[in-house]
Amino acid sequence: MSRTFAGLLIAVIACSGCGGDGRPALVPVEGTVTLDGEPLADAQIIFQVVEVEGDYKRPSAGTTDASGKFTIGTYGKDDGLPIGKYNVGIMKRELVGDLPENFNEEDPSETGRPLRYRWVTYPELADPATSGLTAEVTSDGLQPATFDVEESGEVIVEGARAANEP
Repeated sequence: MSRTFAGLLIAVIACSGCGGDGRPALVPVEGTVTLDGEPLADAQIIFQVVEVEGDYKRPSAGTTDASGKFTIGTYGKDDGLPIGKYNVGIMKRELVGDLPENFNEEDPSETGRPLRYRWVTYPELADPATSGLTAEVTSDGLQPATFDVEESGEVIVEGARAANEP
């Protein structure tokens, strides 16, 4: 009986590294976004894969907290990113004025008039492919860990979309 158990144990140990769900290993990622050197709260940050091992191509995103800090999740909340190189997009817009009394969050197009937003960050920074911002995730974490962006102040008129939609 002990030979059978030992053989089974060896087979289980040998196979424990096999298979899997095909997902790459993740490294916890945390960082900070600043606006002209000050923490930027409620900004969207997007990581688009440039180069990682395997077939992983999934973009990952997060939102900064009141102190400008963010964590990134890939398969779950805050679980990190695979080691590799990324293009980064950062976006923050704020509503100019008040929402109309008849504003419908379920269907903003029913509002009847376009909402006005002010881009806090430059609109060009929103798209990771064209922002010029890059990052690398190593076994030690995110490099660079801080992204400092400049204030845009540009006012645009949008269709009736939510404030965090590009």
